[in-house]
Amino acid sequence: MGTEIRLVVVTDDPGPGDEALRRAVDDLESTEQALSRFRPESELSRLNREGAMIAGGRLRAAIEASVQAYEWSGGLLDPRVISSLEAFGYASSLPRSDVGVVTAPGGLEPVEMRRWIEEDTGRVTLPPGVRLDLAGVGKALAIGWAAMQLAGHAGLLVDVGGDIVALGRDERGDPWRVAVKHDKVVGEFSGDSLAVATSTTTLRAWKAGGRRAHHLIDPRTGAPVESDLLFATVAAPTIIEADLGAKLLILGGIEAAAALDERCRAVVTDRRGRTISLTGRRSAERAS
Repeated sequence: MGTEIRLVVVTDDPGPGDEALRRAVDDLESTEQALSRFRPESELSRLNREGAMIAGGRLRAAIEASVQAYEWSGGLLDPRVISSLEAFGYASSLPRSDVGVVTAPGGLEPVEMRRWIEEDTGRVTLPPGVRLDLAGVGKALAIGWAAMQLAGHAGLLVDVGGDIVALGRDERGDPWRVAVKHDKVVGEFSGDSLAVATSTTTLRAWKAGGRRAHHLIDPRTGAPVESDLLFATVAAPTIIEADLGAKLLILGGIEAAAALDERCRAVVTDRRGRTISLTGRRSAERAS
């Protein structure tokens, strides 16, 4: 996944705990094999090449989650931004030097994505020229699936690049504590059921023609979003809600908190270094 992974099981029985860790590692690899756009042999890469196929369970789940995210966000969370990522130099790996002047491909037209999926057969058919980047939902789903492999013990933690599911109790028998790091620690979430994700324009960043570029593409322009927020961390009932909520805040600004479930809590830091705590404003009934 191109990032650091930390898996923890809290148990008095090391045998089953070690086996659970092995299952979680294997599960993460299975998700990579299905959803990585950087692996030519992955299921997603095959779909992007061929345009249509019967999707396996993980790929279908990721596409369905992406469709839901697209609709929920009013089109801001768009999996079709792969062409913009590649145009700005993020193709096979993160650029390490200035990629030169880039002309943004332009904004994406609204589309009815649900038509891509045949519910009965699981066949996915992409429109001509459309390819998908499922990194956002894929990472969140991977964390959730790996956490399922670790369930049944006193506590568990799955940390993939700073996005975290933590359940039960930590090694000391205390509730889990997850620091909110925006260059420096600016807050903390604690509890026995945590799903926390951070989105930022500062980490996967590089230069394009002397100007700063990053991996969070604004589908309205086809270019890296020019956001007032540098960091957004969301704690939510599920890791996919946390991940999508954090990205939406970067793309849509503080006003996007209106779309978050009222059970969500967020910490954002803007370009001036100001850190603000937010809560979701949409009731669970309206958000479902």
